Amino acid sequence: MREIYTKLSELLANNERGVLVTITEVAGSSPRHTGSKMIVRPDGEIYGTIGGGKLEAQAIDEASRMLNNGLALIPVEKKTYTLNENEGMLCGGQAEVIFEPFGNKDQMVIFGGGHIGHALAPLGKKAGFWVSVMDNRPEYANRERFPDVDDVMADEYGILLKQVTYHENLYVVIVTHGHTHDEEVLEYSIQQPHAYIGMIGSNNKSRTVLRHLEEKGIPGDLLDQVHSPVGINIGAESPFEIAISILSEVIAVRQGVDVGSLSMALKS
Repeated sequence: MREIYTKLSELLANNERGVLVTITEVAGSSPRHTGSKMIVRPDGEIYGTIGGGKLEAQAIDEASRMLNNGLALIPVEKKTYTLNENEGMLCGGQAEVIFEPFGNKDQMVIFGGGHIGHALAPLGKKAGFWVSVMDNRPEYANRERFPDVDDVMADEYGILLKQVTYHENLYVVIVTHGHTHDEEVLEYSIQQPHAYIGMIGSNNKSRTVLRHLEEKGIPGDLLDQVHSPVGINIGAESPFEIAISILSEVIAVRQGVDVGSLSMALKS
């Protein structure tokens, strides 16, 4: 049991995801004991055991489904399994199992605390993201301006970028107050693990930044992942409308929806 909690602490410290699976009740004769635990990771790796056999296999399948359902907020679930003699229990026996997801949920990092970032951050929270706002201007990145986000930091972008833990559930939105800053953030972020990267800008600006990065040796397959100009084409003009456009694209990517011709991004 100690090893399970040690592993759980390690995964949480590294901001990694998984599901803690625990047998909470057993009815009938069974080698599975109440309190038996295992951890299921998104890559299928397992730590611990709840007794093996069909029960464990079914629990692994359920945990994997939870981890891959595309939701930002995964609720705790409880399921009851009926087992027969071939599975190590008397006919009609039951085991109650609780599934507790842990680790990082979908995260949104907004580089730029200006008008668009200010409009986007609360929308991201309402959509279930863990939201961080980063800007090199303290007057734009502070708790007074962003009281409800999870993290807000002000420093030079080169320093802020190193504070981000990049992973496969990270959605990066680049809306800084200058082309140079946008390019700096994009150059670093596109080479890290991520689910989505979008950068604000006109068609000309987007082409210029992407060309600069290509000249610096950034591979084309990485640059093709950039959503720029960012957002869905809804004719947005105000910061709030642009934020809606961006969040719509982010949600579409999170849900595996192909936005196709709706995207503002340049087509190759």
